[in-house]
Amino acid sequence: MDAPNHQDAGDRFQKIDKVVLLAQCPLFAGLSQWELRSISQLMRLVEYRKDEVVYHEGGEAESFYVIVSGRFEAFVSPADKKKVLAYLRRGDYFGEMSLLTDQPHSATIHALSDSLVLEIKKDGFKKSIEHNATISLELSRRLSSRLKVTESRARSLFKSDVVAICGALPKSSRYLFSVNLAASLMAETHQKTVLLDLSTSESEASVLGKRIPKMPLKRFQNIETLSPEDLKSHLSRHHAGFEYLCLLYDPKDSEADGILTSLLNHLAIDFRFVLADLSSETDEASAKVCSQSDHLFLLSDSHLNSLTEARDLLRDIEKSLSYPEEKMAVIIQEVVFGAHTTPGLRQEIFGKKRCFSLPMSPSGEGEDEGWPVVSKMPDADYSRTVRYIARYLSGNLVGLALGSGAAFGLAHIGVLKVLEREKIPIDIISGSSIGALIGALYAVGLNANEIEKAAMEINVRLLMSRLVDVNIFPFRGLMHGNEVIRHFKKHLGGKQFDQCRVALKVTGANLTTRQSLVFESGSVGDAVRASIAIPAIIRPVLKGGDVIVDGGILNPLPIRALHQAGANKVIAVNVFPTTKDLMEKKLIREEALEKERSRVKEKGFVSQGLFWFRHWAGGFFSPNIFDILMNTIQCMESEIAEIEGEGSDVLLRPVLPNASWVNFYKPGPFIKRGEEEAMKLLPKIKALVSQQNV
Repeated sequence: MDAPNHQDAGDRFQKIDKVVLLAQCPLFAGLSQWELRSISQLMRLVEYRKDEVVYHEGGEAESFYVIVSGRFEAFVSPADKKKVLAYLRRGDYFGEMSLLTDQPHSATIHALSDSLVLEIKKDGFKKSIEHNATISLELSRRLSSRLKVTESRARSLFKSDVVAICGALPKSSRYLFSVNLAASLMAETHQKTVLLDLSTSESEASVLGKRIPKMPLKRFQNIETLSPEDLKSHLSRHHAGFEYLCLLYDPKDSEADGILTSLLNHLAIDFRFVLADLSSETDEASAKVCSQSDHLFLLSDSHLNSLTEARDLLRDIEKSLSYPEEKMAVIIQEVVFGAHTTPGLRQEIFGKKRCFSLPMSPSGEGEDEGWPVVSKMPDADYSRTVRYIARYLSGNLVGLALGSGAAFGLAHIGVLKVLEREKIPIDIISGSSIGALIGALYAVGLNANEIEKAAMEINVRLLMSRLVDVNIFPFRGLMHGNEVIRHFKKHLGGKQFDQCRVALKVTGANLTTRQSLVFESGSVGDAVRASIAIPAIIRPVLKGGDVIVDGGILNPLPIRALHQAGANKVIAVNVFPTTKDLMEKKLIREEALEKERSRVKEKGFVSQGLFWFRHWAGGFFSPNIFDILMNTIQCMESEIAEIEGEGSDVLLRPVLPNASWVNFYKPGPFIKRGEEEAMKLLPKIKALVSQQNV
């Protein structure tokens, strides 16, 4: 980052009494008016722009700072990897440790928004503590607390996110999304949320604005001197639990952008999420809110001309505000006569920017004064999408990795039954081989019980007569593998990836390039067919000159695919038996054989002969070529899965020791074992989902 180019505060701030500002800082709260005025004369008001650095880690200490308005982060960069130590806001102060210890700064202080601070130079700071026992005592206490590392992390790591919501959609459509997003953030995170409804005219008022009179922005001209309680008195509470404030401002007012910046900063003191639904007009105040935001959501409908206008607007924002691309997202509201916005079309128009396809609201265009759609109709596609966006925004997307493992993977169904029954949200599913098949069935809309029913349809007769489609000329595989997909195709329904109710990632292995593939567009059935192509057993898929086989070969537990897709919390299901499990299986088999041998000894010669013949015949035909091939593959996959499993937050191991990879016709025990394991780890899963990321 560049060296700071901060400046003295502008005319609007110079009118503010610094004594009032100092009194709002806990460090100076116990001082008399005379003491406050004496110290204020040593201080100056300084503005820092968003992304400016106050000082760098390792730099020489020159000043002490008290935050009047704005947001800062303190971080260190060990091995060039940023680690945030604290988020700072109004009333917090920094720089004192280096001044007290005569040591270089131990962290970098970076402005997250346009901010205002009181700065006192080194000499003035030392003079203040030498002549004031109250300040000296408080700083000593703070220094001792820091050195003992006992300072509360809960306060220091409280992060606020400001989200600007804009676009060419009518105000009513943006309002509908904004209210439902605010309600979803409250429901998903249980964190305080406030929605600002900004308008330049009364005619632009949303339903929120019609419910209560709009408040002139000018009323907050001296917001720096307001206490948090004074600010809260202006807020209203929505039925869904979030706070809101309807503001009316003059776009020609030169001070509007500065007042809005200060208002956002002050709301960020107490609120985890600050949503700003901007005016339909393009003005300096709206542009300022965008520049101060941590995220920008641009809403558009699915008409091609609207999408083009949205793209051009985003380009202007990137260019004029230097807004980072990764902080932008496009919300495309699907309309009846609009384009079908496939992933390919979205990428063609918006490049790498994140896009969300928002189904039409089941309640129509206008929202009544009751509960939001996400509360009234939580199972509607619109509600599911908005809740997904809320978890994305809050860093709480939940991913589920379903590993490969042939028949062992039927345990995934039992895991899904528990997650569904306990209402554990799953935002992204990744799957390899059998995990890809079961994950795809769930992603296209089947519930866990329906998947279980489909698995139960497979019996020995069906398996041998239909699913095992032997290849007469087995040049590439002993089986075609088409019948397996055909059996499940009635459930997959020819769905494309962009039609899935849950985001789906299917893995494959490219033998030509020796690279792992992730399928996330096109036909779901075709992707699953590639992912279940067990080498030498099921014929591989030939695509563009490449040979694609079972995804488990290179990625048996596809956790990385979830991380790449943005999942912050990962639940993984590894069904491969460990060495301990296999030893247990061997002991169980030997004990069973010994018991049977003891029983046979008590019977006649014929029974003993039949027993030894069955034992000899079983040994002659086992292990067969399929067992050797599958066990070889699974031996390799299990080792990879063990390593990959370390990247999960909760790892489930629903292993059935005394079972075989080929027992597809006995799904019941596998499913039951999956349920048992999921119930066993349910407290950890619930704790993971409820944990809020800063």
